Amino acid sequence: MNRKDEKYKIISNKELGNGYFELKLNAGKIAKFCQPGQFFMIDVEKNFLRRPLGICDVQVDVISFFYKVVGSGTKNLSNIKSGQIQALGPLGKGYPVEYPKNLQPLLIAGGTGIASIHFLAKTLKAKGNIYYGVRSKKDLFYLQSLKKFGWNIVVSTEDGSQGHKGFITEVLEKKIKNTDVLYVCGPTMMLKSILDITANKQTKVYASLEQKMSCGFGNCQGCVVKINNEIKSVCKDGPVFEIRNFSNYF
Repeated sequence: MNRKDEKYKIISNKELGNGYFELKLNAGKIAKFCQPGQFFMIDVEKNFLRRPLGICDVQVDVISFFYKVVGSGTKNLSNIKSGQIQALGPLGKGYPVEYPKNLQPLLIAGGTGIASIHFLAKTLKAKGNIYYGVRSKKDLFYLQSLKKFGWNIVVSTEDGSQGHKGFITEVLEKKIKNTDVLYVCGPTMMLKSILDITANKQTKVYASLEQKMSCGFGNCQGCVVKINNEIKSVCKDGPVFEIRNFSNYF
């Protein structure tokens, strides 16, 4: 596996708005080994544990990460503006980019789940619809680049400030067909709703799970979940899984 634990030069770490940040690192040759759905464990100053960040984009030797400040770890990370930062990656198993030709890909993102979906949208050859749900229009990002990749964007906001008012799953319920393959990254409740919608369909569902991680290798067993009646480590066996049955986190 091509992965490294080393210091990378920070190109930028800027706020995009509403507490959301984009971190760009010069990763050199390791960038070409990154796949959509994979992540890096970022060493944050003043914090004992590293923070997992999903890959949002790769351009030649530059890797981009998208995150929101939600606690002390991401707050400390947002204050690092220059120099170098220790990072381990790329880690985990990403989205399968090859699938049966008779299937139509649908990409579904909730909140910061747009990070891995953005990189996937850039990578997939076949283009279709991206369903993107957030709380408010202030939480929408990367719309223009997704359109440049050739995708049609369907938006929902819980407060009705843009697109459908409500949850993105309310829109999806009327759109999903047996011939679809779904790529999903977002909150647990969104994933559960999607599994309910597809329960009686032949639809394939590939989901990137959002889970707290400590080691990134599956050694600490801190991110175990029950998927398709098997115990899995999100960091080692995932974070992307083909899911038919999903039990809540332990």
